[in-house]
Amino acid sequence: MADLSGNAGGVFAGSSTPSVTPSGRTGFSPAVAASAFPPCDLALMIVEARYERIHAALMLAATSCALGQSVVLFGMGAGVAAFCARWEGLEDGTHADWRTAAGVAGLDDLRTALLEMDATLMVCDSGLKTMGLSAGALAEGVGVVGLPTFLDRAGAARMAVF
Repeated sequence: MADLSGNAGGVFAGSSTPSVTPSGRTGFSPAVAASAFPPCDLALMIVEARYERIHAALMLAATSCALGQSVVLFGMGAGVAAFCARWEGLEDGTHADWRTAAGVAGLDDLRTALLEMDATLMVCDSGLKTMGLSAGALAEGVGVVGLPTFLDRAGAARMAVF
């Protein structure tokens, strides 16, 4: 098994020895892990850019937040579209007007509500690259992280993939 301590010869060969023993998959110290990430109740991974799937994910997340639960959403691959300011890459949004006409919140309203309710929105750095986008294409408040950070943040939360 690889030495993750940061000592020479480990995965992080050549780096200095950390002052605090790392924990978790991302190597966060216990102090950082405890302070940076409150317990998470629901973790949603969005991997597709289809309107209906993104809408369902955002509805589930907003409902959970409204019930006082801590929610994290993570976009990978085509799912990065759910986190773009202008919805770059969104597929099949032809029925968006139906929801609006019926009085159902649309994607913009849901994403704004999630940010106002302190949901954590993140995208995978490799997904952003795969989609040919830069961090500048993302909506305000969306973080760019790696999959290990999402997994650390999600912890033992209920998880669903859209």
